[in-house]
Amino acid sequence: MNKDRIQREKGNEDECRGTVEETEKECSTFSRRGFLHAAGAIGAAAAFGGISTKLFAQEAGSASDSMLAVTVLGSGGPMVTVDRASPGYLVYVDGVPRIMMDGGGGTCLSLGQGRIVNLERLDMWLFSHLHIDHCAEFPAIMKSMYYLRRSYNTNNPLTIIGPEGGGKFPSTTAFVDRMFNPESGIFAYLHDFLQAVYAPPMKLETRDVPYDYTVVTDPQVVFEKDGIQISSIPVMHGPDLTTPSVAFRVDYGGKSITYSGDLNSDTGNLLTLAMGSDVLIYDASLSPAQRIEPPDLYHSLPGEIGKTAQEAGVRKLVLSHFMPPYTDRKTQEIVDGVKRFYTGEVVLAKDLLTVTAG
Repeated sequence: MNKDRIQREKGNEDECRGTVEETEKECSTFSRRGFLHAAGAIGAAAAFGGISTKLFAQEAGSASDSMLAVTVLGSGGPMVTVDRASPGYLVYVDGVPRIMMDGGGGTCLSLGQGRIVNLERLDMWLFSHLHIDHCAEFPAIMKSMYYLRRSYNTNNPLTIIGPEGGGKFPSTTAFVDRMFNPESGIFAYLHDFLQAVYAPPMKLETRDVPYDYTVVTDPQVVFEKDGIQISSIPVMHGPDLTTPSVAFRVDYGGKSITYSGDLNSDTGNLLTLAMGSDVLIYDASLSPAQRIEPPDLYHSLPGEIGKTAQEAGVRKLVLSHFMPPYTDRKTQEIVDGVKRFYTGEVVLAKDLLTVTAG
């Protein structure tokens, strides 16, 4: 190694040590391991060109000022579009991202575009169902969370909750296992990343919840922690039980956010779950005259959305999961159809919009 290179290495080492001296005492070599430890010490903000330890939740909206809020990571559907990722939502509790809901294609990029990198306290990941457009980004975001030092910053397990298996769909527990199982997982190598590589383990816990809407007609509490309560109820996504699907509700500090997932509203289960919600995020894929044949039978008509929101006494109704062609005319038709029955506030979801529950 020549003298110039030695000097550069020494300079890099000194810079590393100076940057993290308050939080990382040891930085004797500028190795890859040293870099990763340094990144954990200074926070993932460094990845965006600065070394401030102040992170970026507030830059996705006013979530940091609210007791309970949700940022839309994806407001589209399964088809590629220029301006909407597939469905995904991030719930903030007291300004901290704590709960992911779904996570389809493009939602990983949305996290970056929203500068939402402070995921070290993420507690829960809720899957409404396992259609590709609702879960495809799961392994990508999991690996990103590892590099964003979640396992360094919390001893809490990440609890992953979704429907039991049925039809051609695995249970949520089996889905996670098929991703990361060290012997048979699709991404078996990630087991080593999440458990052993450079970091303490990123603990994962899974819970499967019932999806048979003919049997379970009342909300079930599926998670409670730090004053956060998560409830679920089965919903009908399609004409039968072949697509296990559930809706979720988050309650905290007297405020609430309900997420429909995908559903055709042929049962009254969502109404029961959403009663009195401050925010209801609803699958609004169809225009008023669109429900003629599959796949239209898998989603809700605007009138059904409006009736449910009105009867539930919802304060804010967020319409999302827009599917092409979502022209201004079609969008207005959806809103008009909803407002025939719902007199509250209607919000059209767009990616990186933040909606507060209070």
